[in-house]
Amino acid sequence: MLEIKVKNKELTSILDDWLEVLLRADRSTYPYDEGLGKGGLVTPEYACGDEYLQIMQNKKVDGFPEKTHGIDLMRFQPPQASLREALLVLDQRLMTWSGSRNNAVKMLYPKGGYMGWHHNANASGYNILLSWSKEGKGFFRYQDPITKEIVTMHDSPGWTCKVGYYGAWHEPSKIYWHCASAEHEERVTLGYIIPHEGMWQDMYEDIQTA
Repeated sequence: MLEIKVKNKELTSILDDWLEVLLRADRSTYPYDEGLGKGGLVTPEYACGDEYLQIMQNKKVDGFPEKTHGIDLMRFQPPQASLREALLVLDQRLMTWSGSRNNAVKMLYPKGGYMGWHHNANASGYNILLSWSKEGKGFFRYQDPITKEIVTMHDSPGWTCKVGYYGAWHEPSKIYWHCASAEHEERVTLGYIIPHEGMWQDMYEDIQTA
């Protein structure tokens, strides 16, 4: 996974327009606990730790995360009409701008939120991950599929971008275990799958171009 700077003014405008609507909305009553899974609430440290990674790697999984503390904005319908409309506009603008075939993830994490270890082999492809936090206190963590090294990529304040490839079931050397933490502050992540490698390379170059 490679981190790149978000410099493109059109992209920044698309993201900030949506974020402004999100941050104005009252999010205190959102059902953040719906994805906790068996065992209920755990800590971000556990969900993104070595013990849980080993548990997941030694059981049959479908690729989706089994433990999340946050809101899946692809499924949840916010009570605020303005935010529902803004979510639709966000997808239209981002998918048109990026050439993405679909939105893979749209997560809103509360302070203390997380997405536990998983690998998305069921939704493989070239990915663009856009994350936002006010102070940059969250992180994305992955296990290198070849070296097995655990790598933590810390956020920066504002929008950050990561690009990479998630391998499919038939690509065992590219299975990409990863997780995310919002232990210290609210965090947003938007993920899009780009259908072709060349298009994906063009896109992450555009993201870095002012």
